[in-house]
Amino acid sequence: MSITKLIELLPDSVKCDTVDFKDVRLMDGRSAIRVTIDRLLTQEEKDKMTSKRFVGLDCVGFYKYAPEIRKSYFYVV
Repeated sequence: MSITKLIELLPDSVKCDTVDFKDVRLMDGRSAIRVTIDRLLTQEEKDKMTSKRFVGLDCVGFYKYAPEIRKSYFYVV
């Protein structure tokens, strides 16, 4: 999947805060793109992204030495 098609799938509020795109392989063998955003996803945004293409909408990453900095990430298959 190209990045331009991926960006079209995202809600407008998420498009503004995207930080990183990375090609990954999921544990079940599927290829996906990990999207990292600079803040936590709201429940409204999660409700908009109910398609089967979005996996792991509840994933949150944080820094080891600065746990107050949190970023949401999810996968697009």
